[in-house]
Amino acid sequence: MSKKIFLRFGLLFGGLFGGVVAGETALRILKPPASSGGIQQTRFPVGQLTDYTPDDECGYLPKINGEGYGAQGCLYNDYKLEKTPGRRRVLFVGDSVTHRGRLITPLRSLYGEEKFEYWNAGVESFNTAQEVVLYRRYNYLIKPDLVVLTFHNNDFMQTPLVYREKGKLQLLTPLHDRNHINTWLFENSYIYRCYVGRSWRADQEEKAVRVRENLRELDRLVRDGGGQLRVVLLPLMKPLKDYDPGENWSRNHALAIVKELKLNSIDLTPALEEILPENQPVEETAGDYWHPSQWAADRLARTLYQQDILAP
Repeated sequence: MSKKIFLRFGLLFGGLFGGVVAGETALRILKPPASSGGIQQTRFPVGQLTDYTPDDECGYLPKINGEGYGAQGCLYNDYKLEKTPGRRRVLFVGDSVTHRGRLITPLRSLYGEEKFEYWNAGVESFNTAQEVVLYRRYNYLIKPDLVVLTFHNNDFMQTPLVYREKGKLQLLTPLHDRNHINTWLFENSYIYRCYVGRSWRADQEEKAVRVRENLRELDRLVRDGGGQLRVVLLPLMKPLKDYDPGENWSRNHALAIVKELKLNSIDLTPALEEILPENQPVEETAGDYWHPSQWAADRLARTLYQQDILAP
């Protein structure tokens, strides 16, 4: 190969390298937000990020044997790991609604303590993929008789992308499967962040496929351990007529998936529609229709009790 060709390749490579360096330098000065377009910021309550640790498979998990979660990936409680004869061990899994005990507290009051144990493996902002990983690694150790999954509309969100920036944990939710994103490049290249953030768009059907796979896997894991799975379909805390197209999509797909997989499920939307005319606050915080107030949760739990959610 002639010297001229080598020179041209050298100039081309040098130009590309210089362009990348210039672009990275400019973006680091401008510091555009990582969450834009195809990436959304994952929100946590103040101080909660210290309770979690990055995980290559599912973005993040709660710190095991940390401040909140014990060796079995559940919130600390007073139960012994060895089962007590005559008591049904119930494990609740889900996201923030489960973590905060909104339905667990009234169910405990309704069913009492004599015949049941109430284990809580809820994690803030979790989706079904993360719940499967937590169950497969840790929750199965308690050998639950019954697993109650609280399924929310936002369980269709993709598993978060987790990285560290200036020593702080950053959690972002991509609109596509996080496995399609190079985490190292995202953490170290602002050009790559901009590319991902501005070029990716949501793929709704991809989300539905993932949720279906995860629910099927969770059901298999629970049955393999000798337990049963029940799914509680939690509504948004607003009238069904006010759902936007995306919210209707997630509700309809959730109903279709549990039916297709023949999962034992209870849809709480009709129960919410019945109590809305009472004009009581149904949101935990005004404007936050993802989390029920305790008043609403108490009423919804009564519906679960009437349908005997904890029955064998």
